Amino acid sequence: MNIANIVITLLSIFSIILLSISFFISQNSEVYKLIGYFDFVLCLVFLVDFFVQFFNTRNKWRYFYTSGWLDLLSSIPVVYEFRFIRVFRVFRVLRILKSVKLLVRFIRENRASSMYGFVVFTSFVTLVLTTTGVLYVEQDTGNIQTAEDALWWSFVTITTVGYGDFYPVTGIGKVLASILIFCGIASFGAVISFVNQKASSFKEMSG
Repeated sequence: MNIANIVITLLSIFSIILLSISFFISQNSEVYKLIGYFDFVLCLVFLVDFFVQFFNTRNKWRYFYTSGWLDLLSSIPVVYEFRFIRVFRVFRVLRILKSVKLLVRFIRENRASSMYGFVVFTSFVTLVLTTTGVLYVEQDTGNIQTAEDALWWSFVTITTVGYGDFYPVTGIGKVLASILIFCGIASFGAVISFVNQKASSFKEMSG
């Protein structure tokens, strides 16, 4: 068990929630298309996780025949129905953790990595929710009218570049934009801290 497994589990839960929400949204809407883009990114993340686990496992074929094939199927972007298989990832990790007490103890023993994992998960969830929320409230009143507009706006906003070609005009949109900007600043701060920590550890090992 490592923090990557926990982050992947949290992302699996979040992806299942996104897929469930998409059932109540018109397939012709821009919001539905935007959720599809984000789920495609999650598929790529899960696919990379599958290959990492496959190549790091000693008994590769045992992993593949027991749970790996489920991980692979749930990571295929073009097959919508298979994505709900991700629930097995959640059950598998929860079975390993067994209890909340073990999870709390693991986090306490690995505070630094747990913090960075929490930042990654929180940043992605914030990005998805704020981007989707801005598109929903702005598409009929502002200049953010398509899924592609929303993705570009969220990218330049979370990176604090702010080109200004797309921007929210409603009160709710501006609040969501402020949250995303704060998230971007916090994320970059965490990345710099992580790089400095790794550099310090490398110097100690080489010295």
